[in-house]
Amino acid sequence: MTHSRRESLRLNPFGTVAAGAAVVLGALGATIGDDVSQGMTLSLHTTAGPVAHLWGVMFAAGGVLKIYGLYWHRTTIEIPGLWMMTGGYAFYSITVVTGLGMHGLAAGVISAALTIGCLIKVRLITRAARHLHDREREE
Repeated sequence: MTHSRRESLRLNPFGTVAAGAAVVLGALGATIGDDVSQGMTLSLHTTAGPVAHLWGVMFAAGGVLKIYGLYWHRTTIEIPGLWMMTGGYAFYSITVVTGLGMHGLAAGVISAALTIGCLIKVRLITRAARHLHDREREE
């Protein structure tokens, strides 16, 4: 069953917004560097600038791949995007809590939840692909 791009948004609004947030946050990290996150700056000290730029590029690219894969029905593109988003959200979660301590818990918990959501989505896509592959082999 083929879905239109509009139906994909209706069927996966959370994934779309999570990927969009990765694009926006990643673009901010890529362009302004360590000023994007006080927690990242404090936890990474002197390496925060270059790391924030690299994190931003990776995070934004992951969001773009996720959105492209979702709307053009390319799971082979969506999965790498989800893995990149997983890394981006996990890295942010760790650095914000490490850098800000108790003051970074809210952002850290939200980012950790998004990390878990990305992992679950990868697992669901992979399981569905294996199931389809097994069915095709049986026929």
